[in-house]
Amino acid sequence: MRIINTFFFLIIICFSNPLFGQFTNLPGVPFIKNFSKEDVKKDLKVFDISQDKNGVLYFAAPGSLIEFDGFRWQSYSFENQTDLRAVLFKDDQHIYTAGHGGFGVWSKTNNGKLQYKSLYFKYPTKEAPLLPVFSNIIEIDGKILFQSFQLIYVYNPLTNTLTNLQAKKGFSNLFFSKKRGFFQDVSIGLFEIINDTESKLIKGTENISMDVVGVFVEEDNSILIATKNNGFWCLKNNVLLKKDWIENTKFKKFILTDIEKYKSNQFIVGTLRNGFYIISDKGKIITHINKIQGLNNNAILKVFNDFHNNIWLSTESGISYIEVNSNAKYFLDTNSNFGTVYTTFLKDSILYLGTNQGLFMKNMNKQESEPKLLDESTENIWEIKEVDGEILVGSHKGLSLLKNNSLKTIHLEGGGWIFKKHPKFKDLLYVGFYSGVAVFKRINGEWKFIRKFENFGESSRFLDFDQYNQIWVSHPSKGFYRLRLSSDGLELEEAEFYGVENENVETPAYFSKIDGNLVFYSPKGFFYYDAIDNLFIKAKYPTEIFKGLNTITHIYQNENIFWYSTPKQLGYVLRDQNHFNINQASFYNFWDKHLNDFNKFTEIDKNVYGIGIEDGIVFYNINRNKKIQFNDLPLIRSIELISTRDTIRAIIDTKEELKIPYSNNFLKVKIALPKTPLGNSKLVQYKLNGFKDSNWSNWLNASELNFPGISSGAYVLEIKTKAENEVDSKIIKIPFYIAYPWYISKWAIAFYIFTFIVIFFSYRAYINRKNIKYVNRLKLLEKQKRERQKEKFELVKLEADKKLFLLKEENLNLEIKKKNAALASSTLNNIKKNELLSDLINDIKKIDEELMNSSLHYPIKKVVKKINNHLVDKEDWLTFQLHFSNSHSQFFEKLREKHPNLSSNEIKLSAYLKLNLSSKEIASLMNVAITSVEQSRYRLRKKFNLDKEENLVNYIQKF
Repeated sequence: MRIINTFFFLIIICFSNPLFGQFTNLPGVPFIKNFSKEDVKKDLKVFDISQDKNGVLYFAAPGSLIEFDGFRWQSYSFENQTDLRAVLFKDDQHIYTAGHGGFGVWSKTNNGKLQYKSLYFKYPTKEAPLLPVFSNIIEIDGKILFQSFQLIYVYNPLTNTLTNLQAKKGFSNLFFSKKRGFFQDVSIGLFEIINDTESKLIKGTENISMDVVGVFVEEDNSILIATKNNGFWCLKNNVLLKKDWIENTKFKKFILTDIEKYKSNQFIVGTLRNGFYIISDKGKIITHINKIQGLNNNAILKVFNDFHNNIWLSTESGISYIEVNSNAKYFLDTNSNFGTVYTTFLKDSILYLGTNQGLFMKNMNKQESEPKLLDESTENIWEIKEVDGEILVGSHKGLSLLKNNSLKTIHLEGGGWIFKKHPKFKDLLYVGFYSGVAVFKRINGEWKFIRKFENFGESSRFLDFDQYNQIWVSHPSKGFYRLRLSSDGLELEEAEFYGVENENVETPAYFSKIDGNLVFYSPKGFFYYDAIDNLFIKAKYPTEIFKGLNTITHIYQNENIFWYSTPKQLGYVLRDQNHFNINQASFYNFWDKHLNDFNKFTEIDKNVYGIGIEDGIVFYNINRNKKIQFNDLPLIRSIELISTRDTIRAIIDTKEELKIPYSNNFLKVKIALPKTPLGNSKLVQYKLNGFKDSNWSNWLNASELNFPGISSGAYVLEIKTKAENEVDSKIIKIPFYIAYPWYISKWAIAFYIFTFIVIFFSYRAYINRKNIKYVNRLKLLEKQKRERQKEKFELVKLEADKKLFLLKEENLNLEIKKKNAALASSTLNNIKKNELLSDLINDIKKIDEELMNSSLHYPIKKVVKKINNHLVDKEDWLTFQLHFSNSHSQFFEKLREKHPNLSSNEIKLSAYLKLNLSSKEIASLMNVAITSVEQSRYRLRKKFNLDKEENLVNYIQKF
C-alpha cells in the first residue's frame, strides 16, 4: 500500500451527515486505503465489482472470483472458467460471472462457501482457437444478459434457457440505466434492448464512432452518454449534442475508462491517466483524487459505488477504497513539508498551522496549494490564538505577534506554551513558559512584558484561572500548583503545591474548564477545588459525562461538545440535556498518531474541527442533525470445527442447533461487518451461555472468535457489534451442542450399565465365592486356632495340672512324709513302749524271782499280765493301721487282692515290712520273739511264692 495507507483508518461517526459540498472547502482528501496483490496474495487487476445485500464485495479478476467481507479475502476458481471479466450479484444462490470462454453462476452452500455451475462455455477448436470474451453482465426484468464481442446471451433463470442477440459488427459495451438495457454496436450506433432477441437503434446515434463507456437515462428521458475520448454527450429528441462542459477537455485528455451514477445528481468518473473525479450532473468537478493524493495508480479500470456511497476503484496496481462519505478529510505531510501539527487557527480563508517545523499558512481557497512557511527562524509552534483582535503565537522562542503574515517578537523567553487573559483585568495577559509564568500588560495598544513571577519556575503548559481569580498550573508528572495573585494581578503572593501526597491527586494530573468550572482529573477521577477547606472534592457531573473513560489526558469543551483524548483513544462526548453520547470509535485507528496531551481541538468552521496529528491534520465535521447507523448484525462467514486430525466447516444457520462431534470441540467462528465502512471501527462483543464464565467479553476489534477445548453440553453463542454511533446492534445467537465422546454416549452408557451389571453380579458372585472360601478359611483357621488354643489350653492345663499334681504330689509326699513320720513316730513309740513294757515285764519277773514272795507273786503276775495285754493291745494296731492307711491307702486292698489267703498277722508283718522295719522292731511291735518273726517272714515268702533271690521287702514295697 501507498504511504497514505500506513497512516490510519478513519471511522464515520453516528451523528454525521455527508456534506460533501462543505468538505470541498477544506484541504486534504478523504480516507484512502489501497490494496495491492502483495496484501491480498491475489492478482488484483480487477475488471468488475459487485456487492451483495450484506455488503460483501465480489471482484472479477484473472484467475478467480474474489470475495471480500471487510476483514478477509477469499478467492474461488473452477477449472478453466476462472479468467473473469464481469460479476453480478443477484442473491446468495445467483452470483453470475463471465469471462474467457463462457459464463456461469455461483451459489453459496450452507457452510458459506461458493460453488460454481457453468451456464455456457465454448471450448477452443482448430477451426476456432480463440475463446469468446464475455465482459459485461446486466439484469433486465429478471433475465441475465452476458455480452461478448459477437453475442449477447440472455439467460432466463426460471426456465434455465439461453437465447441470444447477434452483433452486426461487434458489441463494444453493455449498459443498464433505469431498468433499460443498451449496447453499442461498433460504428453502427447505440441500441436499446427490447426483449430477449430484439433491439432497436436509437435515433440520433447512427454511425457514431466514439467508444461509449456510459449510458444514463435522465429525468427528462434524455440520455447522457459518456465516451472514452470525446467527453460527455446528450441525446435528446433524437439529437445528439456534446455537453458544453469545460471539463470535457480534461476528460478527453485523460481518457474516460468507466463511469457510474453517484447519488442522485453526481457521477463517479474513472480515467486512464489522472485518477477519478466526482462531478455533478452539470459537469462541475466536485472532487478529484489521483496518485499524488494517495491512489495506488492513476489508471482506473473500474469504479464502484458501495452501500454507503464510498468508492471502490480497480486500477492497474490493485484496488483502492475511498471513504468519501465520511465526516473527515486529511491534510497529510507526505513529503515532510510541514511536520507534526500542534495547533491550528483559521482567519478568513487562511489556515495557520503551528507545527514542529514552524508556522505555516494555507490558503483554503486554493485546494492545490501547499502550506507556506512564514518565518524560517521559528521552531516549534505551541499556540496560535486571537487576543483582542490580534493573533498571538507561542513558540519555542517565546511570544510573538502575527501580523501581515510575518512574526513580530513580543518577548523572548524559553517556550511560550499558553496564554490566558485575566478574568477581571482585561489588559493583563499571563503566559506559561518552559520555566514559569509571566505577566504582560496592554499599553498603548501593545502587549508589554511586565515581569516573570519569582519563586515559581515550573513548566506551565497547562494554565487557567479558577472562579477566585487564582491561577492554576498543572504539571502532569508532578501535580497541581495554585498561584494566588495580588489584588492588581501583577504580583505572585503565594504558590502552593498539591502533589501525590494529597489523597485525591495522582499522576498524570490535568485540569480543564467544564461549564466554566475548573475540573481537576487524574486516574483517581474528577474533582473540584474547595477553597474553604483547601482540598479536592469529588466532581459528580464530569464523572457522569466521561463515564467509562479512563486516563483522560486532555479535555476541550465547545458548548455541548466535549473533546477528549487518552493515550490510546480520541473522541468526543455529545451532550443532549442529561444524556451523554460518547464517540471514540471514529478515531481509534489513528490513536498512535494523535498527540496525546498535546492535542488541540480547534473549531475551524461551524461544526468543523481541526485535530493535529503526526505529519498532518484531520478536519472533522460534527453534524448533530442526523444519525447514521452502521450497526447491522454481524455476518457469520464460517464456523470451523477443529480437531487434531481434521477441520469441519459447519453449516451456517443461527436458528438450528449445531451438532458438533466431541473430537472437533475447537470452535472457530469467523465474522464480518461488510456493511460497515472500512474506516469505521468494527467492535465485537460476545458471550457463551452455558460456559462457566458466561459474561459479556470486552469489546474486541476482531474478525474471528476462538473457543478451544469446549466441554460437552449445550451452549448458545451470542454476538453483538458496536460501530461509530456507540449503539449496540441486535444480538445474533448461535446455538450449538458439543456431543459427548463415544465412550459416554447413550449406547455407550447403556453398554456400560449392562457391563456394569454383569460385572457387578459376576463380581458379586465371585466375591461371594471368595468370601465363602475366605469365611471357610477363616473358620478353618479359627478352628485350627481354637484347636491350637485348646491344645495350648490343654497344655497349659496339663502344665497347671502337672504343677497342681506335682503340688498335690508334693503335698501328698509331704502328707505321706508327715503320715510316714507320724506312722514312724507312732510305730517308734509303740516299739519303744513295747520295749519299755517288755523291759518292765522282765524287770518285774526278775523282781518276782528275786522276791520269791508268794504274796506278791500274784499281784506281780497280774501286773505282768496287764502289761502283756497292753503289748498286744488291739488299739495300738488300729492306730497303726490308721496311720499306715493314710500313707499307703490302697496297700492292704492290693495286698489282699493279690494274696487273699494271708492271715491278719501276715498282713501286719507285711505292713511292718512295708515300713522297712527290722525283725527286732517287728518282734517288739508284735510282742513275739525275733525267731517267730523270722519264721513268719519265711512263711510269708512262701505264700508270696518268692524266689530265693527275690527280696521280700522289695516285693512288698511294690504294693
